[in-house]
Amino acid sequence: ENAIAPVLSLLERPHFRGANAEYLAALEDYRKGDIPDCLTKCGSAFESVLKIICARKGWGCKETDTASKLISTILTNTTLDTYFEGPLIIVATLRNKLSSAHGAGTTVKQPARHIAQYALNATASAILLIAQETGEY
Repeated sequence: ENAIAPVLSLLERPHFRGANAEYLAALEDYRKGDIPDCLTKCGSAFESVLKIICARKGWGCKETDTASKLISTILTNTTLDTYFEGPLIIVATLRNKLSSAHGAGTTVKQPARHIAQYALNATASAILLIAQETGEY
């Protein structure tokens, strides 16, 4: 109600089309119980929003920039304090540590459903924070 619904409204804007598709796919993966893919798509949606905002603001990002680099760029160009880096990077950390994005290797990752629920809410909250801070929402 306070994060997911507003972020779905924000992501309906044409310039967020790719991020919208990724976030909707994350929600669908959650509904189906595909937790690793949900985490992957949360990370993708978040990074897409960061790249779109940086590009729209002319803040010199590359398509290959990581979430960490993009967050640093946004923190440098807004009034958000650097201590926001930790809460914002959690979406990418969950993707990197628990999702299917980097391959399972020898250990199959089976994160719990409540981790995906947290990721969906954290992603929505992070997107809204950045969008509000940058005037996109």
